[in-house]
Amino acid sequence: MAARGAQASASASRYQDFENGRTGLRLARGRLFAEILRVNHFAILAAFHLRKPRLAHVFAHHKFMLIQASAADELDEATQDAVAAVDFLTVLDAHMQFYEQLAEAGRAQLGAAEEKRSKD
Repeated sequence: MAARGAQASASASRYQDFENGRTGLRLARGRLFAEILRVNHFAILAAFHLRKPRLAHVFAHHKFMLIQASAADELDEATQDAVAAVDFLTVLDAHMQFYEQLAEAGRAQLGAAEEKRSKD
């Protein structure tokens, strides 16, 4: 119980330090890193959170995270609410199907590009 109180106190202190400008926010550092590398900061944040650096490479240049948010933003409010109500496993399954279809399209494009290079 005392450990939880100490953690809460430390967290509150860190937040106060941030509010008062005494410390930086890691999010700002992530954005700066993304800006320097000219990649999408959402991908870097997701990769950092999941501890999977390869995800940043896969998603950063194509801005998949931003595209998903933009696509959801295009939906009307009722549709957004319906999507938000879907359980996690259904969302995961839908994303897996989506990425499989996207990978098929990517393989076709890679094959076409390779065929074009071999003809040139």
